Amino acid sequence: MLYFGYGSNLNAEDWEGFCRRRGFAGAEMRAVGTALLLDRELVFDRHSAARFGGALNLRERPGQAVEGVLFTVNEEALAALDRKEGAPHAYRRTPVHAIRPDGSVVEAMTYIAPAERHTPPHEDYVEVVRMGQLDHGLDPGQMEAAAAGETPALLIPWMFVYGTLREHQPNAHLLDGLPFRPASVPGLLFDNGPYPKMTLGEGRVRGEVVPLDPARLAALDALEAALPFGAPGGAYRRTVLPAVLDDGTATRVQLYVVEDVTGLPAIASGDWLSVGDRRDAWARHRATGGA
Repeated sequence: MLYFGYGSNLNAEDWEGFCRRRGFAGAEMRAVGTALLLDRELVFDRHSAARFGGALNLRERPGQAVEGVLFTVNEEALAALDRKEGAPHAYRRTPVHAIRPDGSVVEAMTYIAPAERHTPPHEDYVEVVRMGQLDHGLDPGQMEAAAAGETPALLIPWMFVYGTLREHQPNAHLLDGLPFRPASVPGLLFDNGPYPKMTLGEGRVRGEVVPLDPARLAALDALEAALPFGAPGGAYRRTVLPAVLDDGTATRVQLYVVEDVTGLPAIASGDWLSVGDRRDAWARHRATGGA
């Protein structure tokens, strides 16, 4: 089983100490890499007597992302996690879709508790989480903002567009008022007639980066027939990839990809605009009831 850790369980000393004290000698939890949960954010909205204050939790927030670590766990480690998290009475095992650094998605589980209210955490607990995050190369900034009762800024504040959402293209009106900045991401682009499809892969896809506006995210997900939380199963899947802007700036972006491009011709340039003007084709597609 894959477990997504985002709090004190990132701290090996804290985890191993708990297992020793509670007799879970055979618990094995091995880190396999960092990952993201989309449309969730870190909050301290649970009181923990054992932690003398607020405990870290997750809540839904469209557009936000939480960075954590994926672990493989054996049965004894799973039992230890349940005990440590007070499952199922306090925190509950919750299935999630975790986004890997290469944009792929995996099924995992994490622990989420019903929301209460913001409770300031004890500094000792904040330090446990902070050191665990740093041990895995994660930035503790969002956790520290949540500890202070603030709403953290978006972790991935950019959206990459490469087809009908590009500047001057048929669906660019959904991004009215936002600046477009030329950029590219790793991947492969395919010609689907009125619009392109992009998959993960070894190539470069050109497009533009715009600021991610959470208020517009539902409309973008609907256009792409994408499920929330970056889950598979829709026509497209929202994910995260590294991008390079034309001025050399490197960042991470949210974007939409597909899994299946069977029978579609590749666009060798990786640039949708290189295939010619397809705006009329898109208009015909929509007029005949296309998504």
